[in-house]
Amino acid sequence: MNKILEIDEENLTLTVEPGVLLKDVQSYVEERNFFYPPDPGEKTASIGGNVSTNAGGMRAVKYGVTRDYVREMEVVTG
Repeated sequence: MNKILEIDEENLTLTVEPGVLLKDVQSYVEERNFFYPPDPGEKTASIGGNVSTNAGGMRAVKYGVTRDYVREMEVVTG
């Protein structure tokens, strides 16, 4: 569960699986001239972990925390 599934440049959304690393998300969007604002100190953290802890980092004061950038989640419980 560590794949970037799609980017919708028109609607500015990125669909990812929860195991994708933050550094991979940031690299992926930067290659396409976009910017993912939440920037917690740990770059090897997963997006799923960032969402579950509402991570923010140094940019949180200016851009907000992770919850400000989540539009939709599909959750599967056991």
